[in-house]
Amino acid sequence: MTSRFDLTSLEWTLRGWRVNDWELEAGFARLEAGRPDVAAVPVHAPGSVRGALLAAGIVPDPAVGLRSRESEWIENRHWTYTAFLADDQIGPPADGGRIVLVADSLDYCGVVLLGQVRVGEFTGAMTPHEFDLTEAWTSGERMLTIVFTGVPADLGQIGWTSRIREFKARYNYGWDWTPRIVQIGVAGPLTLEHRCGARLVDLDVRATLLEEGAGTVAVRARIEGDATHAVVTVTGPDGDAVSTTMEVASTLALTIDLHAVAPWELGAGTLYRVEVDLVAGDGTVSDHALRRVGFRTVRWLPIPGAPEDAEPWLLEINGRTVFMAGVNWVPIRPDSADVTETDYRIRLDEYRRMSVNTLRVWGGAAREQHLFYDLADEYGFAVWQELPLSSSGLDNLPPEDDAFAAEFASIAQSYARQLAHHPSIVLWGGGNELIDERGGSPVPLTADHPTLAAARTALADADPERRFVATSPTGPSVWGDPDRRGLGLHHDVHGPWESDGTFEEWKAYWDGDDALLRSEVGMGGASPLAMLEDRGLLLPVDTDEQRRELTQLWSHSSAWWLGPFKSWDGEGGLAAWVDQSQRRQAEWLAYAARATRARFPACAGFVVWLGHDTFPCAVSLSLLDADGAPKPVAEALGRVFRGEG
Repeated sequence: MTSRFDLTSLEWTLRGWRVNDWELEAGFARLEAGRPDVAAVPVHAPGSVRGALLAAGIVPDPAVGLRSRESEWIENRHWTYTAFLADDQIGPPADGGRIVLVADSLDYCGVVLLGQVRVGEFTGAMTPHEFDLTEAWTSGERMLTIVFTGVPADLGQIGWTSRIREFKARYNYGWDWTPRIVQIGVAGPLTLEHRCGARLVDLDVRATLLEEGAGTVAVRARIEGDATHAVVTVTGPDGDAVSTTMEVASTLALTIDLHAVAPWELGAGTLYRVEVDLVAGDGTVSDHALRRVGFRTVRWLPIPGAPEDAEPWLLEINGRTVFMAGVNWVPIRPDSADVTETDYRIRLDEYRRMSVNTLRVWGGAAREQHLFYDLADEYGFAVWQELPLSSSGLDNLPPEDDAFAAEFASIAQSYARQLAHHPSIVLWGGGNELIDERGGSPVPLTADHPTLAAARTALADADPERRFVATSPTGPSVWGDPDRRGLGLHHDVHGPWESDGTFEEWKAYWDGDDALLRSEVGMGGASPLAMLEDRGLLLPVDTDEQRRELTQLWSHSSAWWLGPFKSWDGEGGLAAWVDQSQRRQAEWLAYAARATRARFPACAGFVVWLGHDTFPCAVSLSLLDADGAPKPVAEALGRVFRGEG
């Protein structure tokens, strides 16, 4: 049978090397006796290099003041993760059996060794990697080493999308809400598989809600090896189970009819367990898999009165149209490998309290941990999942050659194979703000772009039930322009994120809006004074020179959003300015959300940029600060989303 061993619990050791020095010390004994540039420290897998160095006291906390700069040297070393694989964890491979390391996400490139045997290389953090250890294992090697040998030089916010070919989370290189903090490390689960006998490949499990409360579960998979039959068991939230057995050969294709199911709803994620057992001729279970699913229907309907060429942005779940009260989701930490379940729950709890129902997972990062999607299923959030492409400012067009398009399509296919069973996912997006300005005026790309077309085709094959949209924004216009209203040009638009006008002008802008969807709207607001003090972001502000010094300090992470602070004359002290900034953010953003919600269904939703801070920003557009605590704007928006005024 196929046995799987979670390598998370192993004792992993991290060492840092000057470039290529580890090549001289590749065997375990030599690694132990060698001379790394950074001596051995414990590390988690999953876990980042920086997280281990921080725990060991080798680098300072990057989230304090300007100290993120003091760990940028990490990018200029090679790093080894090592752990010993004991014989009692996995037996010798049976005849024809293989021992395979499955790495969910390795960030970013390098090699894998078992003892002194180089078993494979890897590049790219967006898709899983597999490494066959069988030959090295049978020769007696037991020390597993994962070597990280480099990262791209720069993938930051300002540049040329057309020149970016590396698939690594771009926000790590600096965005308008985080400084440069580039992750290196094991970013997802590591599993050792002993593949013996038949096994399930490309398992696809789908739940469908039918009329009058019935449902179906469809299970599809390829089968490698010899099996006689499969047993599929569906267990409901009350513990009642239904099992079906069918004979199999090279494929499994089975549908189970259920006469009464509890639907998955927004805010109430009722889930069912689907277990698949592949059985060999001797009656033993050769492979086993588990998925959780939810029964729901999703349709995207045209907005009443919208132009014929507009995307259908009106979301209907289980026959009921819903206003998308949303936030844009970005990674919780720059070193996202270190994010915990508690970190996720803190933020998701706050969004649920606000009556947020939609999370747009932004394309400038990577796929979130599997835990995120499990929790989104449980909490009952609708997830708009973007693929890993984003704008760059100097141009916003992805490469369109065949090689790049094929790689992007493979990532799309991988995303779908891993995530398609989640009921929370309602929409695929090709990326963030992919825009063509070659004609003079900026226009969002469509799926006619070769790279986006390749992704659309891959998703249509791997996940035909879900809608794909090329990018966000969509339609003829990127922004909502008051001078172009009434012309049918404002479909899904982005902005504004700030205003240098008066509140009356802000209200007039929203009172006259005609956009079909507002998928990025923001307003700057200060973080709490206590956080500014705790994170080394306070200086005296009594004089113009002192305020200029504080502006420079805050520019480390917040440079784009300091306009109101720069115009402040220091009156009342910093505490008064923070209070005023937070009240302004709450009042202005709540007005925009209220005006938009009042237009439903003529406008399908209001998605705030952004939900939470990744890094402690003195001023940002977030609703939750870097600790996940709500700013005053969160309560103000919650009242709007709950329909309380």
